[in-house]
Amino acid sequence: MIPYGRQEISEEDISAVVEVLKSDFLTQGPKVPVFEQSVASKVGAKYAVALNSATSALHVACKALGLGQEDWLWTSPITFVASANCGLYCGARIDFVDIDPRTYNICPQSLEEKLIAAEQEGRLPKVLVAVHMCGQPCDMQTIHQLSQRYGFRIIEDASHAIGGKYKGE
Repeated sequence: MIPYGRQEISEEDISAVVEVLKSDFLTQGPKVPVFEQSVASKVGAKYAVALNSATSALHVACKALGLGQEDWLWTSPITFVASANCGLYCGARIDFVDIDPRTYNICPQSLEEKLIAAEQEGRLPKVLVAVHMCGQPCDMQTIHQLSQRYGFRIIEDASHAIGGKYKGE
């Protein structure tokens, strides 16, 4: 079997986990805000919020955007199921946008073609989950322009690309 990926876990990582396991705080302890501040600093954000999983984070993002019954969520067909399930948890309908075979990310041209057809059919998405696959960022400039034109919101799923950069940023 070909492994999907290989994690790097240092002795320092193991010691940090053991320290938490031996403490009185398995959840919501003092390490959480330290972790959140570290992530925010690493990615250049003002804030970061730690959840138990990317699946939960995507679900929370959908709820924050008001995704619900009869809404459409579009995402990539080549990613973990959570990128689609987050919409299902909210009662939304799911559809997929073709990918660029060079980057494995949503193909902006395919997205635009799908948006044109969906507009004519009256089924534009409320939310697009743009998955930055394998460390590669999506073409967010084009996706953002399309969101402005067609009125959908964007959730960026960086689970596969934490710390990645887009156009040097």
